[in-house]
Amino acid sequence: MGWFERAEIALLGTLSWALLAFLRLTTRVELHGHCGLTDSWRKGEPTIFAFWHGRASMMTMFYKGSSGVIMNSNHRDGQIVSVALRRFGLRTIGGSSSRGAVGGMRGLFRAFSQGNDVALVPDGPRGPAGVAKPGAVELALRNRALLYPVAASATRAIRFRGWDRMMLPTPGARVIVVVGEPIVPPQVEKGAFKAARESLSAELEARLAEACQEADRMAGRDQEET
Repeated sequence: MGWFERAEIALLGTLSWALLAFLRLTTRVELHGHCGLTDSWRKGEPTIFAFWHGRASMMTMFYKGSSGVIMNSNHRDGQIVSVALRRFGLRTIGGSSSRGAVGGMRGLFRAFSQGNDVALVPDGPRGPAGVAKPGAVELALRNRALLYPVAASATRAIRFRGWDRMMLPTPGARVIVVVGEPIVPPQVEKGAFKAARESLSAELEARLAEACQEADRMAGRDQEET
């Protein structure tokens, strides 16, 4: 990567951070649902939570932990996002479901074992939207840790036309965050891990869809195609 591209990524990442910081100051966040996630944040206990790619712009508005880590793709757009997230004190680990997945997951395992919160975007980085890849449930299964589904919506927002229909709240909006009932990973016998992972991935999809519907309903967007 040449110096011009590095400079461009740094500039665009900083501008993205400035926009999100402005929106965080000019919106009001309401947190609803399961309080176990925020209780763990308050106590400094590491957590695993997941949210869809199309709602990811609001993650920095509701996250209240002290040491969050998220896996982010290594391509140009991902690097721009990483610059912005680091300005919010969040650490990124390079990797995605299509490139660098093994190394990225190892990094997340290590981060969680060291007491960090881990945030995952199970339908990222390129979809299909609303279809969970196995990384989030695998992390929860192998650590026997709760996995919280989280959804966010906004009373006023821009919806982009990309594959994920990214939602970006506008100034003055209320941002509604719904934390769903966590998935409790069972103890899995040897040889049954793959079946358990597939079952829990389907469960995560259902709980995230339910949380999104509830957040949209509370934000007055329940008649909008999501």
